[in-house]
Amino acid sequence: MPLVAGLTVVTALHEPGVGDYESVKTLGTRITQPAPGWRIDYRASLPQGAERVQSTRQQSDADLANATTYRSRFESDTEEHYPGSTALGVSTAVLRALRKPGGTPFTLVEAPEWLRQPADAGALELARSLTVGELMLRGELRAATPATGSQRVLVNGRPVDLPVRWAEGTLAARSGKPTAVRLALLDDDVNPLALAWRFGGAQLTVVRLDWPRPDADAALSAELQRTGRVALPGLYFDFGQATLQSGSEAALSACVRALKPLAGRWRVEGHTDAIGSEPANRALSLARAQAVLHALVSREPSLAGRLQAAGLGASQPAGDNTTADGRARNRRVELVRV
Repeated sequence: MPLVAGLTVVTALHEPGVGDYESVKTLGTRITQPAPGWRIDYRASLPQGAERVQSTRQQSDADLANATTYRSRFESDTEEHYPGSTALGVSTAVLRALRKPGGTPFTLVEAPEWLRQPADAGALELARSLTVGELMLRGELRAATPATGSQRVLVNGRPVDLPVRWAEGTLAARSGKPTAVRLALLDDDVNPLALAWRFGGAQLTVVRLDWPRPDADAALSAELQRTGRVALPGLYFDFGQATLQSGSEAALSACVRALKPLAGRWRVEGHTDAIGSEPANRALSLARAQAVLHALVSREPSLAGRLQAAGLGASQPAGDNTTADGRARNRRVELVRV
């Protein structure tokens, strides 16, 4: 998995007391100060009108190689710098240690409320007793049984079974009750992303990985010609909204270039998960399809007479609506030959 500018990680999360939402992390430009590394842009819109989080973080190359602290939580409207930690997964050193017998030191920094589970009074008591905005849990990670496997992720619009290394451990904050954590890590020394983890009542699953490819236009055009249907990669909406995020620009431009030389009429189809009522889902899916159609036409007016929009709601699921990652797969926009 390349560590390149433009790499975008879309994560489906379930948070106690909040519900499902998605976060989008994008690897931005290279930085040289305060240390060589990357700028990471983060955005997430929590459901039900809750907080919109948008921030950036500096991630040093040295910490990507050797840090033992994983800090996946981002604060709103800040420029973050946390030396000694990683933001997208674990370090190369931690991944390599998990391939050997025994455990490796590990610290997870998260929100106290993520410990909350309805039947876990001890965790609730611990969360309420903390006055700080984050929780630092320390312990050891070790290889799980089985230690390896795979996880299906949409990679540039195509489902791919990525190799994972499973890890688990018991972590504790101060004198609090130990909490189990389980992670699925991309088995890649260059980029050991956290593809899934479970901590207390919180769950995280990476559902999409997009990055710029020199052959992106050709691949999209070939798929449209071959099948007449493609789920458009690289489109990002705020959770439950129909406004396209700025990170969608490259995908929209690629779609215009692929469509322009193709003959015929095309339908832009919006799809949702099964959460919410059928009328609301159909309205949202139609609004998203219309947003994409308008964005394409604004970039290439000649497409106006060849495109139409449709909202299908949850009627054509691509994933399992009983899981967070399945619901995320169902929230998509497709281009279909009419």
